[in-house]
Amino acid sequence: MRVLWFSNRPPLGASNSKNRVGGSWIESLEQEIMANSDIELGIVFSELEKEGKEITSATSRTRYFMVPRYPYGKFNRWYSRFFATPPSENSLQHYLDVVRSFKPDVILFFGTESDFPLIIPELEVPSIIWFQGNLTVYEMMYENGLKVRKTFVLESMKRILSGDTMYHNFIKFKRLVHREKRIFSFAQNFIGRTNWDRRLVRTMAPQAQYFHCDEAMRPPFLANQWKQWTNRDKFVITTTIRGNLYKGLETVFRTSKILKDKIGRRLEWRIIGIAEGTVYTKAARKEANFPASFPEVKLLGNKTAPEMIEELLNSDIYVHPSHIENSPNGVQEAMLLGMPVVATNVGGTPSMLVDGEEGLLVQSKDPYAMAGAILEFSEFPETAKLMGQNARKLGLVRNSSKKICDDLLKIFNELTRQDI
Repeated sequence: MRVLWFSNRPPLGASNSKNRVGGSWIESLEQEIMANSDIELGIVFSELEKEGKEITSATSRTRYFMVPRYPYGKFNRWYSRFFATPPSENSLQHYLDVVRSFKPDVILFFGTESDFPLIIPELEVPSIIWFQGNLTVYEMMYENGLKVRKTFVLESMKRILSGDTMYHNFIKFKRLVHREKRIFSFAQNFIGRTNWDRRLVRTMAPQAQYFHCDEAMRPPFLANQWKQWTNRDKFVITTTIRGNLYKGLETVFRTSKILKDKIGRRLEWRIIGIAEGTVYTKAARKEANFPASFPEVKLLGNKTAPEMIEELLNSDIYVHPSHIENSPNGVQEAMLLGMPVVATNVGGTPSMLVDGEEGLLVQSKDPYAMAGAILEFSEFPETAKLMGQNARKLGLVRNSSKKICDDLLKIFNELTRQDI
């Protein structure tokens, strides 16, 4: 079977960097598919280049197709950012050219956030979208923790003139919502993994079929295992989030202030994915009335996968404060390591763990409940350890690469047997 998939992220085999920050579960899935099936795989991704090209890799039998991203020129990119113009659709013909060249039996699109699925009406082979987030709902939750207008006064004149402020990005986000709704209107097949995304497909794309398949996490998170810390004078929390307003950084600040005098030990809360000095950080501090001199919270910026694992293994618990998610990788990775997890009860997160069994769920924007859940783990370490063990057991089954590969191949086979 020939499978072509479209991904926002440059695949590992087509990347020039050997030490990229983060990494992707999509890359893990590619490795599993290529190692355990007879699939002929092609991956399409976009880069800021004038011409597209096929990239070969000595470490992979996957064929990689880089297509140009628009707008290309500096002025056109600035104009698009500053005035938040509707996203370009100039790449669509390039995507169709790759389809004609590769001649796939089935096409997989990762997410509705990009322009890739816009070619679905032109396709003569079955296609399916792997549900990631959902811009339509995310827009509703975007300012749930912090208003965009409160960030604008903190922006530098350089960022304002370049059109690269959080306000500009929010307006661009709203433009993408319109495109996403178009995609849902004609998409015929979706892969999802939570009750949340299944329900969204049912209402936003009632014409579509829904298939369940979980995510293949990065192998190091399956290979390592957390051990509970004892007899140390500090309590370490780790959180992995990005710099979007809906990720709940202000809740972290508020929660840490509540915990400081109640936890009975020195508190260290380490945030991976957000650096000190950003506009989001400044705005969240101001919103939470949280001084920069507060040493209990450390913003570590981006980390590679090995660095992330080291931070997590050195922690007592993992906390996820986001106001909206589907299936947060940070939660799943912590569960695979066997860590006690506190997370907000939003979006698809309740499908990741059961409250009181594999972790604790608290409502969004509630620093008191979050602090209370953290205190439970601090005061009852045996309960925390047991929930971490339960989380790992669940994660190893759910995120089994072989199971996910088998499930995906079954979906492909079913699609190719259907008439489009």
